[in-house]
Amino acid sequence: MIGRRPLSIDEAQPWLSFIVIDLACYIFSSDYPCYTFDSGGYAMSRIKALNEPYPDEVRADFDKIMGVGVPPLVLFSTVACSDRAWRKFKGGSLLDGSLLKLRQRELVINRVCARTECEYEWGVHVMAFAQAAGLTREEVAGTLEYPLRPGLWREEEAALLIAIDALHDRAALSDEEFLALRKHFDDDQILEILMLAGFYRTVSYIANGLLLPLEQNAANFSEYRKGRPAEH
Repeated sequence: MIGRRPLSIDEAQPWLSFIVIDLACYIFSSDYPCYTFDSGGYAMSRIKALNEPYPDEVRADFDKIMGVGVPPLVLFSTVACSDRAWRKFKGGSLLDGSLLKLRQRELVINRVCARTECEYEWGVHVMAFAQAAGLTREEVAGTLEYPLRPGLWREEEAALLIAIDALHDRAALSDEEFLALRKHFDDDQILEILMLAGFYRTVSYIANGLLLPLEQNAANFSEYRKGRPAEH
């Protein structure tokens, strides 16, 4: 405006910050969602996570899950901002290892997260469990491939992964797909597989819906993805 003095740097700084963030979001908007930022410049989810000091019960839950004094995952601290949501969420865990082998469990989880494009939870499980589950780098990459690569998986593992794809695509199993599972798993295990897949689809909804930022040191799709990604 004519006759108006120019803004000083201090006055302009807040506006410049928003312009820079908006410009960055515009440049990358075709492929990457824009996050909000905290005062340190780190991406945040759409719902503010619970901050310390945590309520005693929640702190005890975090210590049990993560180890005493270990900071919780963003997923946990975000869900824990709601008492009701946290109670329901922690009650749905199926990670006790009583019915499925660790390798089988992780294949189910990784495939669900690959098909839902949930890089957050896929990366956490690859970081935390892939080595212990005996998954090679090629096999981890294989959980991202669609269609599944012939010859990469054992018979019972292929049956598991095909079942997860069917559940993702149709929310149902054909007779052939169910019988392939039945060949290797009993009733309790099949129910476990179905519930595990459903729980981690819910986790994917939370992580993707709230734009949870990837955990530090977690794996990411670009490290492993080759060729065609697992389609929606």
